[in-house]
Amino acid sequence: MDPVLIKLALGGLAVLGCIGLFFGIGLALAAHKFSVQSNPKVEEVLEVLAGAQ
Repeated sequence: MDPVLIKLALGGLAVLGCIGLFFGIGLALAAHKFSVQSNPKVEEVLEVLAGAQ
C-alpha cells in the first residue's frame, strides 16, 4: 500500500478519536451537572410494592 494513504487513514482515525474524546468528556460533565438526587422514600415504596404482587 501507499504510505501516503496509510498516513491519511491514521490521521483520520486520530481526528475521530479526538472528537469522540471531546464529546465524551462534554457528555460526562453535562450528566454530572444536570444529575438529580433520588428520594430514598421512593426506593422504600418500590421495595414494598414489588412484594405485593
